[in-house]
Amino acid sequence: MKKIRNINELEYEKLKLRVKQLELEKQMDQSWRRISSKLTSNNLSGQKHSTQSDNNFKTGNTLLSGALNYGASFLSHKLGMLAGKKVEATAEQMLGKLAEKVNSLGAKKKKVEKS
Repeated sequence: MKKIRNINELEYEKLKLRVKQLELEKQMDQSWRRISSKLTSNNLSGQKHSTQSDNNFKTGNTLLSGALNYGASFLSHKLGMLAGKKVEATAEQMLGKLAEKVNSLGAKKKKVEKS
């Protein structure tokens, strides 16, 4: 950051920071309204991995229903990701062991051919 030499530069910097703050507050307000409208309309924006009847909580409050539906969808997505990572790690481990066995068989075969 450059040095501020006089009061006019200080006022200008304060004004720039205030404008930036207002812009960020406006963006935050817009994103909150977007999230709020998605929750109230029960629109989960393509994150549904199960059928509507599997994951549909109905309460008297639409905001609560939306939050519960979104939470259930989020948790199922995260659990799916965890399971996928675990399966991937297990598959890599098995393939690593298989590659070691193939390499050891190849080395044994080369030793037999040289003898």
